[in-house]
Amino acid sequence: MKLNILQLYYFVNIVECNFNLSLAAKKIHISQPALSQFISTFERDHEIELFNRKNSRLQGLTTAGKEVYDYAIKILALSDELDHIIHYESLRQKGTIRIGLPSLILETYFAAYFPKLSVENKEIQISISEDGSHALRQKLIKDDLDIAILIEPTLLDEKVYEQHTICFDEMVAFLSQNNPLAKKNRLNWRDLDKYPLATFKSSFMTHQLVSEKLEENHLDSQILFTSSSWSYLMDATQDTDIVTILPRPVEKHLNRDLSTIRKFKDPIPFNFTICRARHEKHEPLKDYVFNQIVSNFAPANT
Repeated sequence: MKLNILQLYYFVNIVECNFNLSLAAKKIHISQPALSQFISTFERDHEIELFNRKNSRLQGLTTAGKEVYDYAIKILALSDELDHIIHYESLRQKGTIRIGLPSLILETYFAAYFPKLSVENKEIQISISEDGSHALRQKLIKDDLDIAILIEPTLLDEKVYEQHTICFDEMVAFLSQNNPLAKKNRLNWRDLDKYPLATFKSSFMTHQLVSEKLEENHLDSQILFTSSSWSYLMDATQDTDIVTILPRPVEKHLNRDLSTIRKFKDPIPFNFTICRARHEKHEPLKDYVFNQIVSNFAPANT
């Protein structure tokens, strides 16, 4: 029986959730029994043991499991790359305006804006690409995007790319109301010592910013959970001591009956910038959309 991409996706997520099936199931939006059944069926059909077990609980990968995991990571990355190539070439041929931005920024700031812009301007066709800032920057460089909204620092050459900061904010800690840290009004970074930490995965600029701050305070080894899903990361704090570090705007989705947030005395900035390649003359519609975003968002933050 041949492997498929979905099976590899399930397998990789189990490993990345530290073999916690409950967290993995929540992250990929299936039931825990279904995920357990997937493991049993997969190992039986392929006559292979991927996981070490103790008292029927997953404890790690076997030698074969480690090899499969390494290949699965590469295959999933290539699959994503192929999907992107097909998608962007299709849009290029249609003359669509291609805008890339992180999911969190889309849902928090632009969820109503882009539909309204399209309704009011029937001639504008917008395609939204959601990804981490690192990946979006590469797409902009490769001309797979017309406009990218990136977390600062953008790491783009200002001589080559026009850039306007359109929001200033900060990173905060999300935690269970039962977490001892919830008793503090504001946190020092050293307060996180010994607590398991969670944040966005390494392809996101926010992961780099958080990692650098934690490394300064000798806490970087405590990042145990990463994901591209802010809702999963927030849910991970419930009934646990996990502290999730995310941009403050996620607060609007917080279930205050279960979780709370705490600001840091020395916060990590969470600012984002709209970027495009500098040209002598941009296509009129693309120029219009870019300037509309700048004029609608930048004044409120200056």
